[in-house]
Amino acid sequence: MGRGYVEMERHAHLDGSEAGEAQGPAKDPEKMTQKERDDAEGMVVDVVLSDMSAPWEQTTGMWIRSVSDPYYRMMNTSGMPFRDHAGSMDLCMAALTFCYDTLRTGGHFLCKYYQGAEDKTFEMRLKRLFEKVYREKPESSRSESKEAYFVALRRKPDVLRETVFKD
Repeated sequence: MGRGYVEMERHAHLDGSEAGEAQGPAKDPEKMTQKERDDAEGMVVDVVLSDMSAPWEQTTGMWIRSVSDPYYRMMNTSGMPFRDHAGSMDLCMAALTFCYDTLRTGGHFLCKYYQGAEDKTFEMRLKRLFEKVYREKPESSRSESKEAYFVALRRKPDVLRETVFKD
């Protein structure tokens, strides 16, 4: 059995990412390590995992607590491939926005999506922000299912928001 993505990346380190000095007075950003710059900007998350799916639109049963409570309202695919794909791409963009704001340099990102017309554009956004990007369809997923995952490894340092979110 082959090694997983995270195992392959376990020994890959960025220059200065392990240097840890006590926080003292404010430092010149040019003299700070990448880890210190990330911490100062609030980028403290190592991994973002997104397995989100939108709940069903509620049309009836407003009085039934298990249906009207969004925490209990589960989502299945609608059977309309474009609708499922578009919804999953919206959720992937929300996860990527969160990732851009909170993921530290060298961090990893994984998100579920339904295959369709917009996934190539989303993959290009990921490639602007991460060093390596993979598409994975788990063996446990049925062959007729359009469900797949993006695995993005090692966030690049100092990538501008406009670079990632242009288009």
